[in-house]
Amino acid sequence: MKRLVTLVCAAVLGLPAAGQQFEIDTNTPEGQLLQQIGLEEDLNKKAELLEQFAKTYPQHPGLHWVMNQLPGTYEKLNQPDKALEACERMLQVNPTNAAGSHACLKIAEAQKDPDQIRKWALLTHGASKKAVEAPKPEFKDKDEEEEWNQTIDFARQVGTYSEYSAYAAALQTTDPAKKIELAEALRQMNPESQYLPQLIPMLFLAYRQTGNTEKAVELAEQVLAKDATNEDMLLVVADYYMNQKKDAAKTLTYSSKLVELMSTKPAPQGVSAEDWEKKRKSSLGVGYWMMGVTYATQNKLLEADKVLRQALPFVSDNDQLRATALFHLGVVNYRLGEKGDEKRILDAFNFTKECAAIKSPVQAAAQRNLKAIQAQYRLK
Repeated sequence: MKRLVTLVCAAVLGLPAAGQQFEIDTNTPEGQLLQQIGLEEDLNKKAELLEQFAKTYPQHPGLHWVMNQLPGTYEKLNQPDKALEACERMLQVNPTNAAGSHACLKIAEAQKDPDQIRKWALLTHGASKKAVEAPKPEFKDKDEEEEWNQTIDFARQVGTYSEYSAYAAALQTTDPAKKIELAEALRQMNPESQYLPQLIPMLFLAYRQTGNTEKAVELAEQVLAKDATNEDMLLVVADYYMNQKKDAAKTLTYSSKLVELMSTKPAPQGVSAEDWEKKRKSSLGVGYWMMGVTYATQNKLLEADKVLRQALPFVSDNDQLRATALFHLGVVNYRLGEKGDEKRILDAFNFTKECAAIKSPVQAAAQRNLKAIQAQYRLK
C-alpha cells in the first residue's frame, strides 16, 4: 500500500518553505524508515534514524526532507557542532535551500563565534542568491505559483538578513582581525549593502590596528573619492604618501583637503567643543606641515614659506614637527634671500637659530647652518 505525504523542512526548522511531496511505499524498507522517522518522538533516536536514511538511501527523493530535519534535530539536542556539520551536508543536497540555510545561520549566531557567523552568512547569502536566480518552473495552478513566489520572496529576505548578520557580528566583536574578516565578507556578499557604510569607519580603524596600512589607505581612498569629509582618513592617506616619498601630488592633495575641511568643519555630535578644538588645531598643524615640507622638497620656495609659516602656531607643542618646520623655513628663506633680500636672510637666521635650540633629528644640521649664516652675514 502506498500513501502520499507532504514532508516540509519547516516542521523542524521553524521556517516557511515549499512542501515536498512524494509517495512513500510502506512496503519497502526505505518507506518504513521514513514512516518511523516521522513518528519518532525521541530526538536521539530520531537523529540516528535520519543519519541511517541519509547513508543508506542517498538517491531517494526523500533525502531533501531528511537533510532538512537533521540540523534542527541536533540543535534541539544541544549539539550545535553536529547541527552545523549537518547544515553543510544539507546544502550539498540542495544548494538553493535559503530557508534551511537561514536556520543554520541562526544556529551559528547562537554560538557567538565570529568565524562561524562569517561562514554561514556567506553560505546563506549564496543559497539565497541561487534560489532567487533559479529558473522559474512551470506551475499546475495559481496556488502552486503563489507558494513559489512566497518562497523566492523569503529567499530575498534571507539574503538581506545574512548581510545584517555579518554586520551585527562585526559590531559586536572586539577583535580587529575578526572585524576585518566579517566586514570583508559583507563586501563580498554585496558591495552595495545598506549595512556597509556603517562599518567602513570601523573597518578603517581595524586595518590600522592590525598594521595593514596599505588596506587602510586603499579603503580610505575609495571613501574619499566620494566624500572627502573624514579627517582621520585624509590624515592617514596624506601621511602614507608623504612617508612613501613616491607621490608628492597625492600628499599635497590630501593634506590640502585636510586643511580645507578642518578650517570649517563643526564639532561632530557627541564631541565636546574643547576636544574638537584640540583635534582641529592638531589636524591643521599636521596638514600645513605636510604641505610645507613637501613643497620644500620640491624646491617650491614661496609655497613652502607660506604654508610652513601657517603651520607654526598649530605645532607649537610638538617639538618634532616644529623643529622640522623651522629647519625648512630657515633653508627656504636663505635661498629666497640669496639675491639680496636682507629681510629673508634675517628670517632664515631666526628660524634656524630657534630650530638649533630644539632637540630633534635636524638639530645638528640646523646648528651647522646657523654657523654658516653667522659667518657669511655676521649675525649674532
